[in-house]
Amino acid sequence: MAEKVKVDKADAQRVLYTAYKEAQKPGNHGCTHSDFIDFVLDNTHKTYKYVLVNALLAKATNQAINPLCLQKKSLLPGSYDARTICHDVLVKFEKDELGKALGGSNEPFLNKPARFTDLDKGNAVRAGRDKEILDALCDNLPKFTTSAKAFAGLVYALYKLLQVKAERAALTDFTVDATESTNDIYQLFAFMDDLLEQNFEGEILTLVVAGLFEQFLSDEETSVVEVHPVNESGASSKEISDLDIYRNGNLYVANELKDKEFTDHDITHAADKVMAVGKMHMNFIFGRHGGCDPRVVRTVRAAYLDKGFVLNVISVDTFIRTMLPLIQNIDCERFLKYILETARDTKFKETTISYILEVASKHFSIS
Repeated sequence: MAEKVKVDKADAQRVLYTAYKEAQKPGNHGCTHSDFIDFVLDNTHKTYKYVLVNALLAKATNQAINPLCLQKKSLLPGSYDARTICHDVLVKFEKDELGKALGGSNEPFLNKPARFTDLDKGNAVRAGRDKEILDALCDNLPKFTTSAKAFAGLVYALYKLLQVKAERAALTDFTVDATESTNDIYQLFAFMDDLLEQNFEGEILTLVVAGLFEQFLSDEETSVVEVHPVNESGASSKEISDLDIYRNGNLYVANELKDKEFTDHDITHAADKVMAVGKMHMNFIFGRHGGCDPRVVRTVRAAYLDKGFVLNVISVDTFIRTMLPLIQNIDCERFLKYILETARDTKFKETTISYILEVASKHFSIS
């Protein structure tokens, strides 16, 4: 068995803050492998972003580590406890200094892509862009052969993440002033009701549903609302569904979202993907620009119920009216900032963001 390498958490924290100070200095922070770092950080796969930065941090702290290692049970030479460094050092730093620019996950190494012992091109991953990112990590992380190279990469990554933080702060640098004439639940309902009049190729539907789940789960630190790009090329490149909700690293509920006409094939394809991972229920939520013959929906629902699978095909308006009374603390400002940040982080269209701000200005007193 390969000898384990220890990465001291205090040392890692010192290296991280040293790199952070370097990244804040004016000037060129490019590094030899900047194109690789750009590719990982500019995409939307949150877990692999944490894996990248954590590997650079660990290698910069202790040159003996193997940057392909993900778990302390790894048999690779240079294996180390990557999860502990990430959760105890990087996650706290991200929240304190980076404004959750990596995605704001509390325990990213509990997510499925980081549960393998090592990064390997044979790891189970969705085809398409996710597979490309995994391959890039496998090919390029071993090129950081020294602590100095890893430190340079870490500085460059932090420099990029500071830019993300600044962009996010500029986008959400406002306050929604409380009003005495209406209650919060009505204000949020009216805002969403107006938003959903336009769909922007399904992006508005996705943001409204994600925002409601985020409010509903806001008190649960282990919950993650994972939003995926709308209309990704190739269905197999998606995650389990369009909007996956996790608790303690495990899939809690999958949500397929459609804001255009759909067929029985669309429903069965989504349900089969959820069944394939062992979950026996899902939401299929359609927007005001979507729909299907109710007789078709009833037939599909009945067929899956015979399999022991509960398929909830529901309109977004029914979903909103169901969810809103269940949310303990309605926070309109939080909702607005969340959907704006999510739209930017998931690389939704700028016209979508402009539309959200336009509608928000009609419903809230913003300063």
